[in-house]
Amino acid sequence: MSISQAVQSRIDTLPPGQVFGYRDLPDYAVAPLAVAQTMSRMVSSGRVKRLSKGKFYVPRKGILGSRKPSDSALVRSILYDGERLRGYVTGLALFNRLGLTTQVPRTVTVAIEGGRGKKDFGTIRIKTVPSRFPVREADIPLFECLDVLRDIKTIPDTDFNQVLLTMKDRVFSLSEAERRRLVELASEYDTPQVRALLGLILDSDGQEVATLKSTLNPTTVYKLPIDNDAWPLAKDWNIR
Repeated sequence: MSISQAVQSRIDTLPPGQVFGYRDLPDYAVAPLAVAQTMSRMVSSGRVKRLSKGKFYVPRKGILGSRKPSDSALVRSILYDGERLRGYVTGLALFNRLGLTTQVPRTVTVAIEGGRGKKDFGTIRIKTVPSRFPVREADIPLFECLDVLRDIKTIPDTDFNQVLLTMKDRVFSLSEAERRRLVELASEYDTPQVRALLGLILDSDGQEVATLKSTLNPTTVYKLPIDNDAWPLAKDWNIR
């Protein structure tokens, strides 16, 4: 089977609307030019559509003609490079999914291993920001916890202390190993405020917090709208 035939055969297996790139196609690693030429011919014939540089999709047929990929497929095209996960959804889209705000974002923010950028696909806009963490799929629920604690003061239409209680429930729904990994990520990559809030959450249930304590400057005060009745140990973490 020729490279062109192999590429066309692979595309025949893809469902309409699924976004794919060169790395998803056979023989690209050994014959990138031949694969690119095949794709160029297929775009010219209308067999596939070009979404952006190096990204394509098989058009879906609708009443009004061919339709673009779904918003979730567009987001996935940013999250993955071939089969390799390189990012995760954060920001307002994350806070809405976790039930922390009712606001629905017009732009989805994706933290990726790479630079900043913006893409407007018509039905959805996607903004990429550099990830603070090396991206591993198993760590994504932990990244989400830390991102909420980092942006807790700016989440719209919500109450600071209620969000903190929600995050306490989320942290203690993790396994012991996941909580240790959460502390490791916070200690190595995140801000002092995040480490103080995570320390308070863990301390409120009698968990070991010496590692987080040791990363904080004992003279730094974190001015947050904390409810001291709900969080009596807040002053131990200089949260006032």
